This record gives sequence, C-alpha cells and structure tokens, in this order.
Amino acid sequence: MLMLKRTQKGIALITALLAVSLATIVAVNMTERQQYDIRRAANQLQQQQAMYYALGGEQWARGLLKRDYDHDKKNKWVDSLNEDWAQELPQTAVEGGFVAGKIEDLQGKFNLNNLYLDAKASEADAQLQKAQVEMFQRLLNVLEIDEPITQAIIDWVDPDSDITFPNGAEDAAYQNKTPPYRTANQRMASPSELLLVEGVTPEIYEKLLPFVCTLPGPSVVNVNTAPAEVIAALSSQLDLQKAQNIIDDNNTGFEEFKDFLDVAKPYVTNLTQFEQTTRPLTGVNSRYFLLHADVQVDRITQQLFSVLERGQNGYVRVVSRSPGVE
Repeated sequence: MLMLKRTQKGIALITALLAVSLATIVAVNMTERQQYDIRRAANQLQQQQAMYYALGGEQWARGLLKRDYDHDKKNKWVDSLNEDWAQELPQTAVEGGFVAGKIEDLQGKFNLNNLYLDAKASEADAQLQKAQVEMFQRLLNVLEIDEPITQAIIDWVDPDSDITFPNGAEDAAYQNKTPPYRTANQRMASPSELLLVEGVTPEIYEKLLPFVCTLPGPSVVNVNTAPAEVIAALSSQLDLQKAQNIIDDNNTGFEEFKDFLDVAKPYVTNLTQFEQTTRPLTGVNSRYFLLHADVQVDRITQQLFSVLERGQNGYVRVVSRSPGVE
C-alpha cells in the first residue's frame, strides 16, 4: 500500500513537471513570437518612414528643377553640370537616419526609343531615325561591343512584325526560349528590357546601361551633360579622346549649338559634315531627369528612382517610380 502511494506521488510529480515544462515552452514561444511581431511591425514602420523620406527627396528634386526653370526663363534655356540641380545632396541627417540624393540628366544618354519608327512616320522622321540608328551603332563601337544587336533592338521597339535584315529578331526568335515570349513592338519602358532582346548578354547590358535610357518620346542629346562615350557617338569624326577634349573645353556650358561647334572645330576634319550630322541629334537643355534617392532609417535602407519630366511651363511631373529596399 505504501509502495502504491509512493508511485502515485511520483506520477503526480512527473505530471506536474511536464505541465510546468509545457507551460514554459508555450510561454517562451509566445514571447519569441511577440518579439518577432514587434520587430516586424517596427521594420514596416521604419520602411514606411524611409519611403516618406525618399518621397521628400523627390519633392526636393522637383523644387530644384522648377527653380532652374524659373532662372532659365529669365536668362537662357541651358542645362549643364555646373547648375544647382546637378549637385549631389550629401547624407543629411533626419530623425532616425539620413537621406541623400542626386539628379541625373537622362538626356545625357542615348534614348533607345529613338530607334522606334511609327508606321505612319514622315520622310523627315524616317531620316532622323536613320541618323539615330547610325549614332547607336557608333556608341556600340565606342564601347567595343561587337555583337550585332542594333537591328534586334529596332525590331523589339518598332510596331511591325517584319524582321530587319540581316540581324533582326521578331517573335519567332523568342518563342523557343524558356519561357517563350514575344517582341514588345512598342517603345521600351525601361533599359532592363534590353536583357530580353536577342543577342544582348548580361555583359553587354552592363556595358550599355550607363549610356542609354528609355524616354517616352523622341529626344536629343544634351551636349552639356553627356559623357565622352555619348559625345563620341555623335559623329564618325570623333573618338573617345576627342570627345573628352570637347567636354574638358566646355568650361561654362554650351549656350547654343554654335558654341558646341566652335569647341569641336579643332577636333574634326570636315566641319560642315560634322554640323550636318550632329545638329539634329543634339541640344543644350533637357526635359527628362532621374532622381536617385537613398534613405536609411535604423537598419532599413530605402532607394527610390524617379523619372521626372519638366514641361514647357516649368511644372515637373513624375513619369515613373521604382522603389528598392536593401
């Protein structure tokens, strides 16, 4: 009888210990889950806060571009890298972190959508598009890209389904891929579309990316903000060194095409031909810009890339936003 009582007491003790252990495990799990929930909620709030800071950076950019418009309205319509909008915003302290940003002139790059030719385009537009095609091919040569991708890009953006001879690519070239897809047959929305084009490898894409953009419509190259690679692509009479010399000689910004011509004159062999080639392709002011905003709040890093369009009345609208989180 005594043995039975002892056994019952032992079972009761073990049962109590199991109950306490289970309760402890449940309590620890609940506490951990609560901590995760708190941390997740904090991260979401910080991410939202960082995004608001980034949007504040966007307003900063719009304000700078509008102020530049007001200044140019009273002076000359010129956009150059020595103006306020082109200066980077250094890391600036905000509550919980910092914000930084810079504005890039997209018209300092080659607009891939200049290769687009509407089916009802005029003869003048067709001639201009031909000049743009030749410029893009020169850019490929400057960048030492030997792959014949120009015609495949033309087929990607043009509205028809006719293959451009001899290196074009329409639907048939893409339907055997995994997964299969079709050509866009419309203007590119992002340079990243290049990765879908036949012949464009990741290596080619990385080479091209700093020098190309995809604007909603036709555009000219701003010779005040274009890098040497893009300047060199304007004419077969230029090379990378000559283009860099032109940039170095541009101390205060070209106020009109004639100024660009005067500076380029020592570096070309046929000035008349150079003028005929480059005049339709170039300008000294810009309409499209790209904001790079970088924000950090605690451990959350938020990036925002906003394409901005400044209209003829000075109003700056947001064409597109591409957020990113690290």
